[in-house]
Amino acid sequence: MTQQPSGNILLVSNYPSDVGYAWWLMEHFWVLLAEHFASRGKQAFLAYPSITKLPSTIENSSIHTVELSVPGRTASEQQALKAFIRDNNITDLYLTDRAWFSLSYAKLRAWGIKNIVVHDHTPGDRPAVGGLKGWIKAVRHRLPRVCADAQLCVSDLMRQRSIHNGRIPPERCHVVQNGIPPVRPSEQTREDLLSSLAIPSDSTVCITTGRAHPYKRFDFIIDVAAELQQELPGNKLVFLLIGNGPALEELRDKVAQSGLQANVRLPGFRSDAKDFLSAADFAMHAALGEGFSLSIVEYMSAGLPVLVPDIPSVKQAIDHDLNGLVYGRDDVKQAASYVKALYTDEAYRKRLGEQAKTKADTRYTLENCTREFKAACQQVF
Repeated sequence: MTQQPSGNILLVSNYPSDVGYAWWLMEHFWVLLAEHFASRGKQAFLAYPSITKLPSTIENSSIHTVELSVPGRTASEQQALKAFIRDNNITDLYLTDRAWFSLSYAKLRAWGIKNIVVHDHTPGDRPAVGGLKGWIKAVRHRLPRVCADAQLCVSDLMRQRSIHNGRIPPERCHVVQNGIPPVRPSEQTREDLLSSLAIPSDSTVCITTGRAHPYKRFDFIIDVAAELQQELPGNKLVFLLIGNGPALEELRDKVAQSGLQANVRLPGFRSDAKDFLSAADFAMHAALGEGFSLSIVEYMSAGLPVLVPDIPSVKQAIDHDLNGLVYGRDDVKQAASYVKALYTDEAYRKRLGEQAKTKADTRYTLENCTREFKAACQQVF
């Protein structure tokens, strides 16, 4: 890729400044990019669609924040963006989860943008595209001005998805493997954590954290709990599903209708959700797709074996019967049998958990992720 003379960089948030999710990692990348440009005497600006309270990571960095809509939906928003790009000598644009191909990119380039980089965290497994459709897609995704200049992918599997399904030129796709800092034990005792949710201290806890959204399949986990109640009546297994979202009330109704109030807890959003990893015995992640799940790696780093469906993007970090278990997609009975194995065999559970922690804390570290991101920056910026 031909390097253009660069000015400053505009980083773009898809959410208001006070929205969390997994954007702590994006904040980390933004700070690294600000340092990269500062080392060359350049500045980094961060556009939020709206600003209320800034994350401390951004507030304590050298990044300049601004309220802007990128690429702008109305004529006035587009004029504001055009003026900002011109007045601040913005030549580089860093986007998250945006399309590789967009007609709006041509407009942005006309306003002064020379280099567009997209960091793709989007979830899902997509088949390879060939034939005439693949050829058309490949041609379209090589057109000048309306395509991004580079894409950062969160794993090798997602890079292959971009190449074979997205038909993005391979030389434009760079892997920055997602990673996390090691999960530290909670300062609260297991008994206190469980007591805060009225969970008996002698329970065996299977944890799930994430949005209560149909895509995350909390409903499937509830079905597994129901299956286990038939196989092991009176069991002391509790499924703790932490997270808020559009499906939360429907899920609570499902639990009540199934008579599973003692076995399934849906506390909604908890700012201390990560603390409960210290109170859990194993984890389950039933999503229909991922980019590369940070939650799964957090479970592993906390020393928990993880049950996942046989979906390529979801099971990327899990080695069956080594650090977790992979059940057939939508197979409630098989998933329940694996949960039963972990519930009834503490030694087996601990062995898988130890190996999960070893893998997470050596392969999927924030240190490795940072090193790969810095190396990618040298290539694409």
